[in-house]
Amino acid sequence: MRILCVFLVAAVTAVSTAADEIDRTVEARLKRDNVPGTSIAVVRDGKVIKARGYGLADVENNVPATEHTVYQWASVTKQFTAGAILLLAGDGKIDLGARVSKYYTNAPASWSNVTVRHLIHHTAGMKSYTGIRDFFKTIRKDYEHEELIDLVRKMPLEFDPGEKWAYNNTAYYVLGLMIENVSGKSYNDFLSERIFKPAGMTTARLNEQLEIIPNRATGYGGTSNKLARAEFVSPTQPYSAGALVGTVLDLAKWDAALYTDAIFSSSAKEEMWKPAKLNNGDETPYAFGWSVEAVRGRKCISHSGGIHGFSTHIARFVDDRLTVIVLMNSGRSDARTLANAIAGHYLPGVTLASVKPPKKDPDPELTARLKQSLFDLVENKASDTIIPQFREDYARSTNRVTALKERLSNLKSFTFVADDKPPKDRNGRFGVPVARLSSYKLVTPTETRFYTFELTPENKVAWYQSSEN
Repeated sequence: MRILCVFLVAAVTAVSTAADEIDRTVEARLKRDNVPGTSIAVVRDGKVIKARGYGLADVENNVPATEHTVYQWASVTKQFTAGAILLLAGDGKIDLGARVSKYYTNAPASWSNVTVRHLIHHTAGMKSYTGIRDFFKTIRKDYEHEELIDLVRKMPLEFDPGEKWAYNNTAYYVLGLMIENVSGKSYNDFLSERIFKPAGMTTARLNEQLEIIPNRATGYGGTSNKLARAEFVSPTQPYSAGALVGTVLDLAKWDAALYTDAIFSSSAKEEMWKPAKLNNGDETPYAFGWSVEAVRGRKCISHSGGIHGFSTHIARFVDDRLTVIVLMNSGRSDARTLANAIAGHYLPGVTLASVKPPKKDPDPELTARLKQSLFDLVENKASDTIIPQFREDYARSTNRVTALKERLSNLKSFTFVADDKPPKDRNGRFGVPVARLSSYKLVTPTETRFYTFELTPENKVAWYQSSEN
């Protein structure tokens, strides 16, 4: 009996210590990035093992953030939109391979070869309305559905359907219209009946800014040392691409439901997490509203969201049956890197910060070339180390370029950390084969970040991921 008691005390102490470490990790992030509040949930085998809030959901009224705080989910919405399409396909009401015009009759002629599957996989080629110049100057505007589609209706396709992968909010907006047209119900009602209620998700719903939603968090922006309310975004704009709201506990229930056949059949879930294929047969890392990639060698099905005043992430380490959910009421920090940091407390080695680098760089020449590639990206300079598709895509994001430029201007060191193999038979975002993943630590006087480069067989940069861990 004494031995058993000692064992139980040790086990409880270990769990408590891990919980305290997570609390310290989250609280340090909020302080560093001047984030008012966040709520997290950690789920193992479909059961919540940690859920709590930190900081404030509403600064002006001093309302604490808790596990019951309601946040805007932003693009985490997309997995529910894609899931609804799968349910309608299972009902025999939607053919995933059919042309969009079959279910959305107002589709322009330029979309004649776009299929439902193209929309889901971000391979349709249509213009994303959030990519229109100066679009965000009108984010307060309430749009009727057709009025918003009119913004891109006459624009030509940016590439032939299925030729490339490019994240696209127009595609998921149209999927929402299709759900309503085919089901005869509103987008919110269909999700409520077929997903939210069966999963027990009591707070999940489509955002309505003027309605009273208990425990709703206020979104914040501002600078590193001064908070400000985030600018209002009309929910009519993100709609089925990013307008759902709810709690971390609701997303935990969603995660639990995905381990059962309560909502989706086994075949539907297999389809849900099958990476898209381009016309040439190459795979992309995106499936049905989910990214399907590896994090430090562990399979991870995930999705992030970002909208004015909110940053969100759900990461499902399915082989480990561990899920981490992070919802923040600020866009000043990255929910994804915090989620991975939390996962690292349960899955040793899942973060680069926990990896001990070798004493000697195995390939100093490659390190020098990759370091130079960052400078070339900032200058949008043609380079024999970077594939053109990535360089062109990178240049489109002013925020990304500005952030990297600032880090490079204060660069102290850039050192090799680890090499990894990419997931089997998986190409990069632009359909380019990826042979290895090389990770490096970039240090400035105020920050440490890790850069993981996707390298082609010729050691050219096809993409990189940047994180704090």
